[in-house]
Amino acid sequence: MIPRTQFFFKYIFILLMSVTLGSHSMAQEKQTRVFGHAPDYKNMVLVFEHYQNYLTYEEEELFSIKVDSTGHFSFSFPLEKTTYAYADLGNFRGFLYLQPGENYQLKLPPFHPVPQAQKLNPFFEPEPISLGIMNRDSTDLNAQIRDFDDDFYYQLDTKAIRIMASKNKKAVETIIDSLEVRYPNNGDPFFESHKLFRYARLRMLSSRNLEKDIIQNYFSKNPVQFNLPAYWDTFKDVFRGFARKTLEKDITPPLSFPKIVRSIREDSVYQRVDLAELLSLWTIYQSYHEQLLSPDRALQLMVQAADSASTENIKTTARNVVRKIGALKPGSPAPDFSLMNFEMETKRLKDFQGKFVYLNFMHTENYTCRRELRLMPRFYEAFGRDLEIVTVLIDENYDNAASFVDESDYQWTFLHFGMNANILNKYNIRAVPQYFLINPEGKLVLSPAPAPGENFHDNFVKQYRAYEREQQRKTPSTRESIFGP
Repeated sequence: MIPRTQFFFKYIFILLMSVTLGSHSMAQEKQTRVFGHAPDYKNMVLVFEHYQNYLTYEEEELFSIKVDSTGHFSFSFPLEKTTYAYADLGNFRGFLYLQPGENYQLKLPPFHPVPQAQKLNPFFEPEPISLGIMNRDSTDLNAQIRDFDDDFYYQLDTKAIRIMASKNKKAVETIIDSLEVRYPNNGDPFFESHKLFRYARLRMLSSRNLEKDIIQNYFSKNPVQFNLPAYWDTFKDVFRGFARKTLEKDITPPLSFPKIVRSIREDSVYQRVDLAELLSLWTIYQSYHEQLLSPDRALQLMVQAADSASTENIKTTARNVVRKIGALKPGSPAPDFSLMNFEMETKRLKDFQGKFVYLNFMHTENYTCRRELRLMPRFYEAFGRDLEIVTVLIDENYDNAASFVDESDYQWTFLHFGMNANILNKYNIRAVPQYFLINPEGKLVLSPAPAPGENFHDNFVKQYRAYEREQQRKTPSTRESIFGP
C-alpha cells in the first residue's frame, strides 16, 4: 500500500503535468462568448483585462464590449487558455475565469460611479466582486473556485495563528481533508491545481522546514504554472526574502543573468531550469524594488534574461518586466495610443511625430486641471510650429467632456480616453494633472514634465535647442525655427 503523503505528491506531479501539457494541446484558440443585459451600463464600453504576467501583475486589455442603448451586449473573441479576467465597473472590479470555447451570460452588479474624491486617490482600489454567470450551475469553474476560496480563507483567517504557534500538522491535514470532502476532484485540472497550491499555503503554517515540506514537494519537481494565480500567491509567500539571500552569495563579478541562474542551481532543490530561471527573474525584480540593485543594473539583467533564458515563458515575462521598469524613463519610446478626438477621429501618438508633443492628462471637474489648462494657450501660440499640445481627458462622462471642449474653445488637440484603462496604465496615471514631453522621434525627454505654471517654458526651450544641436551634428542643415538659427 502506498503511503498517503507519497501518493498525494505523486498525484500533484501527474496533475500539474496534465495542466502543462494541456496548455500546449490547447494552443489552437477557441471562440469564447460573453453576453448579457445590463441597463445600468447602456452606451458604456466594458473593458476586460488580464495580467500579462503574475510576476509584476502588469495589466493588459483582453477585450472590450460596447453596451447598446438598451443595455444589451455580446462579444466573441479567441481564447487559448483558461484566463482570469476582470473589468472595472464603477465602484466594483468584477472578475471571472474564462475558458476557451465557452459562453458566459453575465449578470453585472448595479453601476455605482466612483466618487470624485476617489478618482484622484492613487491608493483607491475598486471592491472585488465575482461576476454572476446566469447560464452556469454550481459545477462551473467560477462557482467552484469562489465557494472553495470562501471556505479556504475562512479556515485560514480563523485558525492560522493557532496553527503557526503550535506547528500542528495534523490540524492542517484535518482542514484539508474536510475541504476535499466538500470539493472533491471534478476532473478540471485547473481547479485541482488551484486547490493544491492553496493547500500549500496551509501547510506552510505548520512547517518547521519550508524547503523540505513545501519547496521540494510543490516547486522543485513540478513545472512552473505561469497562468495559475494560486501558484503565484504561494510562490510569493514561499520565496519572500529569496532575492537578498541570493545576492549575498559569492557570485563572481560582473553579475549576469546566467551567473544568477547557475548560483541558484548549485542547490539541488532548484535543478529544474524553468524554476531556477523564474527565481532569477524574481531575484532581479525584487532587488530592483528593494534597491539592492540600481535601476539601470536591474534593467540590464532583465534584458539579458529576455535574450538568453532557455524557457520561452521566462523570456516573455522578462520582456514584460523590461517594458515595465524601463517604461517612462527619459530616452525610452513614449507608449503609443489610439484614441478618439471630439470630432470622432482616431488619433495615434505617431500622428504627431516630427514635432515635440506636450502630452497631458486632465479631468474637467478638477480645479487644478482647469487652472493649468488656462495657462496653455500662450504656449500653443508661442511654440505652435514646433510643439503639439495633446490633452487626454479622463472624464468617465463623455458628454461632459465634449461640452467642456466646445465651450472652452481651446485650439489644440483634445482626446478622450474612452474608458480605456490601458493608456492610464501605460503612463502610470494615478492622479491628474500629469505631463510628459516627447521629442519629434517619439521618445520621452521629460518624464514627468513640468506643469505649465512650473517653468515649462524654459524647460522646453532647453530641450528643443539640445535636440536641434544633435540634429545639426547628425545632418547639418539651415533649418530655422522660432528660436532663430
